Amino acid sequence: MVLYGNTSEKAVVELADELISRPTPNPPGNEGKLVEYLIDRLESSPIAFELETTKVKPDRPNLIARAGDPAAGSLMLTGHMDTVPANADDWRTDPYELHREGDRLVGRGTSDMKCALAAKILAAEAYLGGDDPIGEIVLAFVVDEERGGSGTQALVKDGIDVDGAILGEPTNVNVGVAHKGAARYDITVRGENAHSGRPDKGVNAISKMQRVLRRLEELDEEMRGVRHELLTPGSSVTTTEISGGLAPNVIPAEASITVDWRFLPGMATDATWYDRRIEEMLDGLYLNGEPIDVEIDRWDFGRAVESPQNSDIVTAVKDAAREVGLSGETVGFNAGTDARYLVHDAGVPTVLFGPGDIEQDAHTVDESITVDDLVSTVQTYERAMELFFE
Repeated sequence: MVLYGNTSEKAVVELADELISRPTPNPPGNEGKLVEYLIDRLESSPIAFELETTKVKPDRPNLIARAGDPAAGSLMLTGHMDTVPANADDWRTDPYELHREGDRLVGRGTSDMKCALAAKILAAEAYLGGDDPIGEIVLAFVVDEERGGSGTQALVKDGIDVDGAILGEPTNVNVGVAHKGAARYDITVRGENAHSGRPDKGVNAISKMQRVLRRLEELDEEMRGVRHELLTPGSSVTTTEISGGLAPNVIPAEASITVDWRFLPGMATDATWYDRRIEEMLDGLYLNGEPIDVEIDRWDFGRAVESPQNSDIVTAVKDAAREVGLSGETVGFNAGTDARYLVHDAGVPTVLFGPGDIEQDAHTVDESITVDDLVSTVQTYERAMELFFE
C-alpha cells in the first residue's frame, strides 16, 4: 500500500500545518477561513471532488466533499474544524503554528482534531486515486463540536446518507466503539439574607445546598455501580461548579451548583429519565424543619453511543489498523462526541479513530501527537476504505 504522492509523512505534516495555522478556537469558532482554504485545497486535488457548503452559523459553514460511485455504497470520513481556545502565554511556542519537537507535533488541534482532518484528505486521495476504487467517499468538515455539535446536527438534518462513518477523535490510534452520554444541570436553592452576627434572622442557602450535595453524593455512589467493559469509571454524578454568598459577614440568600451526570450505553436515552431521577433524589429535603425548594434546570443532554463490534465499519477499521502495525484494539471514549447524532439520529454506524489521546493530549497546553501515529492514521484510513468496500 502506497500513500498518495509517495511522501506520506511530509505531505500529511505539511497539510496539518496549513490547518492549524488557520485558528478556529471555539468560541467564537470562525471556521469560515479554514473552509476557504479547504475548498482551494480540494479544488486543486487530482481527485474531482464535488463540493458543497452549508451555512450553520454566521461565518461557520460545514463543507462536504464527495467523490466516487455511491451505487456501491458510501463511507464518510468526518471531523470538526473547531478547537478549544489556547492561551498563548501558557504555551512554549505559538499554539497556532505547528512545531516539531523530536517525534512529536505541537499545536492547538494536533490531537483534537486537525491532524486527523489532514489524514482524511490524504487517505481519501490515496484511495480514490488508486486502481479501481469502489464506492463513494464523503469528507465532512463540520463546525461547532466543542460547544454543542450544531455542525453535525445540521449535517444530519440535511439528510446525510452513508453506510458508515469514521470520526477522527483522538483515540490513541485505537478503535473507539463506545462513548459516554452526559446530562448537565444547574441547581439553585434560595434562602434569606441577614447579618452573620445574627444567623438566626436569615436562612442560609449554603446550608440548604449542603443537603443537596449529600443527596447527589448518594446518587453518584449508586451510579458508580453501573459499569461498562470499555468505559471508566462507569456512570458518575459530579458537582463541577459551585457559587453562593455576597460577603463574609452576610448570610447567603442563594447558592448554585452545576452537576455533570455521565452515563453509559444501555442506560436511558430519554433525558426525562435523568430529570425524574434527580428530582426524586432532591425531594423531601429540610433545613431546620422547613422544606427546601430546589430549582433544577437541565441545560445540556447528549446520548451515549455504542457501535456493534461486528459491524462492517468496526471490522474494517480494526483489520486496517492491524495491517498497518497497530493493535486494532477496541476501546471506549470517556467523553462525548458527534457520533451521538450520526448513530441515533441518522442511523449511521460510526467508529472513532485518530491520533492523540483524549485524556493526555486533547485540550491541553502544548497539545501534541506523535508523527508516527499521524502517519499510521493516514494508512489506517486508506486501508479501511479498501476493506469496507470489499
